[in-house]
Amino acid sequence: MKIDARNIISLLQGPIQFRVYLIYGENSGLVRERASQLVKKVAGRLDDPFQVCVLDKEHHERLNEEATALSLMGGQRAVWVREASDALAKTLETLCALYPVEKHDPSDFDSVVIIEAGSLSPRSPLRVLAEKHPLIAAIPCYAETGRSLDETLRVLLGKKRIAPDAFRYLLAILGTDRALIRNEIEKLLLYVGSDLEITLIHVQQAIGDDAEYSVEDVVYAAMCGQPAMVDKALTKAIKEGVNMVALTRSLLQHVDRLLQARFLFEEGMPAKVAISKLSPPVFFKRTDGFLKAMDSWNSEALYVLLRYAQKLEYLCKQTAIPAETLCQHFMMTVAQHVKEKKNYLDERKLFSNL
Repeated sequence: MKIDARNIISLLQGPIQFRVYLIYGENSGLVRERASQLVKKVAGRLDDPFQVCVLDKEHHERLNEEATALSLMGGQRAVWVREASDALAKTLETLCALYPVEKHDPSDFDSVVIIEAGSLSPRSPLRVLAEKHPLIAAIPCYAETGRSLDETLRVLLGKKRIAPDAFRYLLAILGTDRALIRNEIEKLLLYVGSDLEITLIHVQQAIGDDAEYSVEDVVYAAMCGQPAMVDKALTKAIKEGVNMVALTRSLLQHVDRLLQARFLFEEGMPAKVAISKLSPPVFFKRTDGFLKAMDSWNSEALYVLLRYAQKLEYLCKQTAIPAETLCQHFMMTVAQHVKEKKNYLDERKLFSNL
């Protein structure tokens, strides 16, 4: 059953209603957080060897066996499946066929299956099955932006006051993954200690200068036509273990924000006023780079790049070529395109290493 985003929180906080919970999406931190919440609800804790069975990718073939096994301690077991893929769809369908669909009592289940998966396309067999089957809850976990990110930060900050400029800074520099956001906020609160209010200085000192280069550095350098900076920043990001799909998502988000600002600019609004309308706001240290990219790309070219960036994300997940190689070539080609002030973005050059 497809769960509406507005009902996810109440579903997770309420009693167990489904035989299987499929939790998926690019926000891996939120996927893990929600899966952990459900495991605790079923088994009481995450590390109980009798009540919790964790199945990593190499043990997925044991799903039916573990899901139908009785608990030695009584009560329900939590079968926690990680790194799920579409290969699990048939196994899951076979498992659900063991239970009556018309009248099912959650308390009759031997166990509850909690599945973690990454991004699943609308045509994914696993996602299609979950969204249609009445015994399965399909819970998406998308990247947190805009109002969702705003609400998440306020919840994590709790009752601690934060200055408006400090909050805007947080919105601008934090990523979209729940686990990373939570880690950064915990670090910030520890740094602030007993101070009554979180200031901009607190945030800058606790979070702002953690890394000389980041995913954002790569994206800004590419969009501004700085091949040498792309190479330097991306090399460091790869050494730090940055996920290349996260890089493509950052590029997609950046291009989308450039499009929003560029539309306003092409309608006659001054560039600086146009970017001030974006939410979350452009981080003040990034304003010059954002303006330079706006000057280098018109809306038509940005639309083309958006389509190519979506193709890059797909290829990072589907081809045998290392994602790092694909992204490095793509970003360097984009940067060179801007540097040489070419009018036409050549798709063949972007993907010539395929």
